[in-house]
Amino acid sequence: MGFPIYPVHLEDPLFQGFYDGLEAGELRVTVDTESGEHVWYPPEVVPGRPDATLEWRKVSSEGSAYTFTTVVRSLLPGDHKDEVPYTVILFEPDDAPGVRIPGVLVEADAVQPACGMRLRFRAVEAGDHKIAGFAPA
Repeated sequence: MGFPIYPVHLEDPLFQGFYDGLEAGELRVTVDTESGEHVWYPPEVVPGRPDATLEWRKVSSEGSAYTFTTVVRSLLPGDHKDEVPYTVILFEPDDAPGVRIPGVLVEADAVQPACGMRLRFRAVEAGDHKIAGFAPA
């Protein structure tokens, strides 16, 4: 299995903390500093709490697959046929129920993906940046 290699567009600073975490080998999500609740994806304004302050915090690298899909034909522009097939996972960290972080299944050539399967985060080099990878635990 492969994984997609495409440039990350960081024109939106809302996700900079996520990509900074990947570069540091960590999974980071936003947390409401007052309530301690995870807020994922990070919005410009927290619904019902426009004065809320969010900060990036590390979450567990252990968790489970909420859902997955296997991509067999790339729809990315350009020639990506050598990168398929790959499996996209929505990962739910153990310490952040309800947070679902997208990434790719890695180190799993002989493993059939399944909802609920135990996974461990691993940052993966994808060209000039890192993406979230999740390997069977």
